[in-house]
Order: sequence, then structure tokens, then C-alpha cells
Amino acid sequence: MPSENNFPPLPKFIPLKPCFYQNFSDEIPVEHQVLVKRIYRLWMCECAWCGPGWEARGGTARGRQHSGRCSPSGTHCPPQPS
Repeated sequence: MPSENNFPPLPKFIPLKPCFYQNFSDEIPVEHQVLVKRIYRLWMCECAWCGPGWEARGGTARGRQHSGRCSPSGTHCPPQPS
């Protein structure tokens, strides 16, 4: 019997709806529920912490690699040799 989608939990002011149904108490064994919730919260903190940095690096895992050319916006130009 399908239930109403409830995951990921979103604040009421966001106009999006949750994507799928998740019930920790039914789908995850009792002895692992605390661990799963801690890992989920850690992952969410990682996303919140690294997300802005990822965007600032231009969406790459290593950041911008200066190849002697300027970025498309012209803001990240390496110094030119004299």
C-alpha cells in the first residue's frame, strides 16, 4: 500500500514536494537506525559545508586548473609572465 511521499523532509516555504516514501522504523533494522540517522545528518552537514565551496570552484572536484587561459568571465586570470 503506497503512502504519501515524505523524503527528503522539506520546509513548508519550499514549493517542492518530497520525492519518495521512506520509513526508517519499517525499512531499517532497529539496531541500525541510530547509525543510519547519524550518517544521514553527517552527509547533510557535508553537503551544506561543501556545496558553496563546490560552486565557488566552478563545480569541479579539484577547483580551477589554470592552463594559462582566463576563465569565461575573465575574473580568474593567472598572472602573465613578464
